Amino acid sequence: MNPDIAPHKYVRARHIHLAESLTDKVKIYLDTKYWILFRDVTLGREQDQSLVDLLRVIRDAVLSGQVICPISQDSFSECFVQDDAATLKATVQLMDQLSLGICLTEFNTRINAELWHFMIEKAKGKDAVIERRMLMWTKAGYVLGYVEPESEIFSKDQSNAVKKAIFDQLWEATFLDIFDGIGSCPDWKVKPNAIDSMNEGKFASNGDFSSFKELFMIELAGGLELLQEPLSEILFQMYLSEYGKNTDPNCKPEPEAGKQAANIIYHAFRLNKISDELPTLRTHIALHAALRWDRQRKYKPNDLYDLRHAAMALPYCDVFLTEKPLCHLIHEKHSGITDQLPCKSFSDANVALEHINNLI
Repeated sequence: MNPDIAPHKYVRARHIHLAESLTDKVKIYLDTKYWILFRDVTLGREQDQSLVDLLRVIRDAVLSGQVICPISQDSFSECFVQDDAATLKATVQLMDQLSLGICLTEFNTRINAELWHFMIEKAKGKDAVIERRMLMWTKAGYVLGYVEPESEIFSKDQSNAVKKAIFDQLWEATFLDIFDGIGSCPDWKVKPNAIDSMNEGKFASNGDFSSFKELFMIELAGGLELLQEPLSEILFQMYLSEYGKNTDPNCKPEPEAGKQAANIIYHAFRLNKISDELPTLRTHIALHAALRWDRQRKYKPNDLYDLRHAAMALPYCDVFLTEKPLCHLIHEKHSGITDQLPCKSFSDANVALEHINNLI
C-alpha cells in the first residue's frame, strides 16, 4: 500500500500512469446517440449496415489495443436515465467493453486542471508542468469526480491506508458494478424549467452583440466570473507551494486575486494571446456562443448535454461521433473550433468508418 506515499500523491501517480498507457491509442468519443445506436445493434434492433460495420471495426480495434472509447460524466449520466433496466444493462455492458472503464476527468475538475496548468506554466515556464493531457483521464469509479474520504476515528497512517485502499477499490470498478449498485437514475434528466429560463435570457439579450468575437467575449466573461473562486484557490496553492513552511498560517484564498486572474485571462483571449491553452473552456464558450449566434434558435433540453459532449471530446480525443446538428455547429467557420483542435467530428457512420479505418 506504499505507506510512505501520501494519498494525494498516490492518486496522482495512478492517474498519470493511466494517461501514459493511453498515449498511443486512438480515442473515439461517442455521444449518447451513438451509444444507444450501438447498443441497439448488439440487441439486434438496429440493422443499418453502416452502423453494424462501424461498431465491428471499433470493437475489434479496442480488443487489439488500438482504440479506446472513453466515457464522460455526461455520457454516463445520459445513459443512466434510461428507465428500462434491460436496455440500460445492455448499454452499460457495451460501455465497459468499448471504454475498458476509462473516462475523461469530470468537467469542473478538468477546467480547474487546465487553469492550474495555465497559471503554473505562465508563472514558472513549461518545465514546471507535466503535459496537460496527463491530467485528463480517470476510471469508471470516478466518472463523476474524485472526493477523498475523511474520518477522524483513525490515526494518520491508518487514515492514509484506508484512503488508498478505497481509491484502489473504486479504481477497479466497472460500469456494470455501478449499475448493480444504483440502477436507473431518471431523476438525472434535465429539468425543462432550466431551459425555459435560458431561452428567456437569450432572447432578451439578442441585441447585445454585433460580431461573433463580441458574443464570445460576453460568454467568456460570464464563464470566468464563475471561475473566480477556483482561480483564487489555485493562486493560494501556488503560494503555499512556493513558500512552504514560511507561509502565513492565517493566510486564506483571496477572492480579489481570483477576480484579477479571471480579468487577465479575459484580456489574454481578447488580445488573441491564448493559443492552445485552456481548450475545454475555449470550446465550451465558443459552442455556447455559436448557439446564441443563431438568434432565432431556441435552446432544447439536450443542448446542455450536447455542448458538454463536444467540450469533453474535442480537446483530447481523435474522433467525435455525434448528431448532425451538433456536428454542423462544430464546423461553423465563425466559431473557429475546427481550426483550433485536431479532433474530427462525424455524424455519418460511413464517413466516420472510412476515417477510422485510415487511423488504425
